[in-house]
Formats: sequence, C-alpha cells, structure tokens
Amino acid sequence: MKNLTILTALLTCASAMNAQSTFRSSLPVKPGKGVTVAGTVECDGKPVAGVVVSDGYELTKTDKKGAYYLKSKKQNPQVFITSPSGYDVYRDDVVPQFWADFTLPADKYERHDFRLTENDNSRHATIIITDVHLANQRNDVSIFSGPYTDVIRRNVESLNAQGIPVYTLNLGDASWDGYWYGHNYPIAKFRESLNNADYPTAVYSCMGNHDNDPKAQPGPDADFNASLPYQKALGPRYYSQNIGNVHYVFLDNIHYINDPAPAPTYTGINNKRNYKEDFTPEQLAWLRKDLANVSYDTPIIVAMHGPMFRWKKFDHKKNWSALNDEIMIRTDNESTRELLDILRPYKNVHSVSGHSHKQNLIRLPEEIQNFTEHNISGTCGAWWRTRATGLKNLCPDGTPVAYELFNIDGSNISWEHKTFEYDPARAFYAWDMNGVKDYFKNNEEMRAFLTMYPEWTDYSDLPDNYIYVNLWAWDQDGKLKITENGKELPVEMVKEENPLYTLSYMVRTTVWNNEWNNKGYHNPRKFMLFRAKASTPDAPVEISWTDYFGKETKSTLERPAAFNPEIL
Repeated sequence: MKNLTILTALLTCASAMNAQSTFRSSLPVKPGKGVTVAGTVECDGKPVAGVVVSDGYELTKTDKKGAYYLKSKKQNPQVFITSPSGYDVYRDDVVPQFWADFTLPADKYERHDFRLTENDNSRHATIIITDVHLANQRNDVSIFSGPYTDVIRRNVESLNAQGIPVYTLNLGDASWDGYWYGHNYPIAKFRESLNNADYPTAVYSCMGNHDNDPKAQPGPDADFNASLPYQKALGPRYYSQNIGNVHYVFLDNIHYINDPAPAPTYTGINNKRNYKEDFTPEQLAWLRKDLANVSYDTPIIVAMHGPMFRWKKFDHKKNWSALNDEIMIRTDNESTRELLDILRPYKNVHSVSGHSHKQNLIRLPEEIQNFTEHNISGTCGAWWRTRATGLKNLCPDGTPVAYELFNIDGSNISWEHKTFEYDPARAFYAWDMNGVKDYFKNNEEMRAFLTMYPEWTDYSDLPDNYIYVNLWAWDQDGKLKITENGKELPVEMVKEENPLYTLSYMVRTTVWNNEWNNKGYHNPRKFMLFRAKASTPDAPVEISWTDYFGKETKSTLERPAAFNPEIL
C-alpha cells in the first residue's frame, strides 16, 4: 500500500521541477536475480568506483565499472548517492541531482544513473541557512530573493576569488505549511524561488516541521505521506554527502502527526499540523551502515531541523532529560542518546540545527563526547514581522537575522556568524540603559503596551547606569569585557526580555494592530543578555568580545545614549 502511495504522490508532484537525476548513461549494468535497482555513477563519461548508493535502508558501492546493484524493497521513494570527496554532484539548477525517484513497483527492476564533476573541495566553505519561512506574505519572497541572496552572493564571490568552493545547507522550514494552499506557496515553490533568485551555490536541505504537507491524512503513515512533496522537490528525508574531508549527514528529526482539528486552522487545512521530535529507528539503522564507511578521524557535520540540546539553567517549563548538570536533551531522549552513541567514536562531530529562530552553541563536556551543537538563528527572524513594520529584521531573542559560515580547511573547522542587515564586522548590540529607561517611561505606545501586558519588564524601573549587551553569537568559551574609564566592570549573564524586541515586535504587533487578547503574548520572552553597572551616567564604555578563535570585536558606547531602534 505504501508503494502505491509513493507512486501516486510522485505522479501528483510531476509538475514540480526535477532536481532528481534523469540522466541515462551508456555504461553497462548487468543486474542479477533479485536486483530491483541498478545503475552507474560516472564523471565525464568515465566510471567512478567506490561511490556509496542507498535507498535509505540498504547500502552498496559502485564497482570498478561504476555500476551498483540494490535489492531494494523501495520503502522510500528514492535511491541516492553519497558524493565522494573531490567531486560534486552534477546539477543544472540550484539542487544537485544526487537522487532519483522510483517509478516502478517494488518487485520491478528499474535503472537510475548519476553524474559527478571533479572539484578540489578539500578546502571549502558551507553557508548554513534555516527557517526561511517563505509564504508569499510580508514581502518575504522578494526580501529573501533580493537583498538577502545578494549578501550571500557577495560572500560567495569573495570566497570563490580565493579558490574556495561554497555550498549551502538549508536546515528546514523553508516553507510554511499553513500557507501552502491559501497563499499558493508549497515546498516546491522554495526551490523555484532559489532558482529565480539565481542563488549562487548548490543547496542541500533537510526537512522542518513546516515543510510537511498539511493535508496529509492522520494515521500511522502521516509522517511519511506528508513528506512526499518535500522529497519530490528537495530530495530524501535522510542521506549523506562527502565534501572535501568532511562527511555531512542530513537527518529528519520531525515526526509529523497532523491530528484532525475541530475547525479549519488555515485556508484549506483541517488538521493541527502537530508533530514530535525524534530520530526514527529506520534513520538510525541506516546511519550505522552509512558511518561504517567513514573513519573515526573524519570530521562529521550532522544537519537537522530541531536542536538536540538546551541549557538546563534556562529551562523552567518542560521535563526534558538531563544530560548533565547544565545541559538538557530537548528532543526525544531515547533516540537522541542512541544517535549520540552512534557518533561517540568520532573525534570531531558538529551538529547544525534551526527551529528555535535564535542563536545558541553548546559544547558537550569532553567526558561525555566530542560534540558541538550549533543552533542557528532563523533567516526570517520573527517570521518577517519586524521588518514589515519598517525596522530591522529580528529573531525572537532580539538578535538580527543571520546565517552561519563554516570554513573547512582539510579537517579543520571554524565558523563565523554573518548578519544579513548589519555590518559583518559587528558582533553585538549595546544599550545605555538610562536611555532605554527614558524611552520606556515616556513613549506613549510603550506605556500602552505595558498597561495591557504588565507581565513584561518595565525598564523604566531599572536602577541607573546599567549597560546591557546582546551578543549575537555567544560562545561559552569566548570572553566579553566591558570597561569604563580604563576599569573593567563585572559582567553578569541574565535572562530578561530584550528591549529592542519588546519595541520592534511586541509593541508594534499589539498596539499597532490592536491585539489585546493574545494569550501567548502574556508570557514574556526572556533570553540571554549580559549587563554591567557603570559608575557614571556619561562616561564612554568600551565593549570587547573575543570569540572562540581569538577574533576580537570592539565598540565604544558613547554616553548618554538615547534608545533609538531605527538606527541601532
């Protein structure tokens, strides 16, 4: 029944662009008994041996003639290759053709061939974007396809001029399931938007919760069926690629449930679009087989949508499982621990994730294992809302929208945080809280907001002479220093509302739009900030942030300084 569902869905999606491989090679294949899928992998017409090929359950390798043979049950809708180091997968649009859709029933033989191009990618860069949330609203498609893609293009051109190839990882929620039908922006439109924008690199993706078809029927196959339009447009739910010396793994940790809703939730949608976060047994079983081909010295980058961890000291609501005294597992505990166990032998493992729309970095203690999680801020920020009101585009933690740039040189990995709308040399906001106090006390719209939402912090009551800093990419192994008149001030980490977000999102969403009864807004959104108390109201303050790699960013906050979010 599932195979019939696959074929039906593929035919339904046939009008979507074909990023999949439809190449037909002249190299010979000789499938034996029981083989249901076979084909070749070639480069410039010559066979490439040793390329891993999989259907998400079984794995094989191409022989010296470039041929592969799989006894696949076609439980997934595709066969895919893992590109070997020193090659790129052929592409004629933004998405590489590393997979091919099955077109025949499970017991019928079919052939699928793939092409590679040679590329010295031992040194390369990876741009990581997430939570673009395009939905044909708030000018989102135009902003992403225009100024944001231009920012990325300039970065890519600079790297290419140094002989460095660049790739992009999209970590999910590229679309917004609630608006697939009402706004005519299903997941295939995302790839169309990338191509229309002449996006400058190959893009490899993983699924987010909003990349599922919201019309998929509830039931045991809801997660699988909801993923089929995504798989047609952007590829398998889980797979791997080798780029240079790095083995990249792409996982789907969103288990879509989509229970019936008592009333329509969005135009044309009668389901809740709910989900849970876990790693399915099928994925983990495939991953064990995939990594059997990868040495323990190989750097691993695991891409997924939902972050695996969060800081325990900032957790007050959910009963997540404690990994140690500081770190909580926020995805499914059992399957997350199994994933960590699979990855434990590897000496240099990083995960990259989105979903939270904020920036966070967690290094597991060495006694647990060598694992660093990079939770990356959303490209849409707070769903494009703050930019739609004329201000900068902010994430819910008040940081500006950004992407992450991983620089890979052999087996060495470093990273940089890159904003879309600010000078790339900047690393933080800093506020003279005396100016913030004055704004909160005297601005009529702010007073109106605090009258209706008294749970939020009224910064007009803050003691005098505080300096607040919002680091855009905090790292526990970095160093923040605040100095007044040559004297270093004690710095403390606090969890509070970000005053810039309060003004940019909350005031303009509620006061401007008369949203006085939104229950969710009565829960203040508190995130990590840093503060120090100055001794005077008017002495300039020097702020320095030194990141994990020793790069220092400095700024002088001239005081007194008014709170003006339009020029921050």
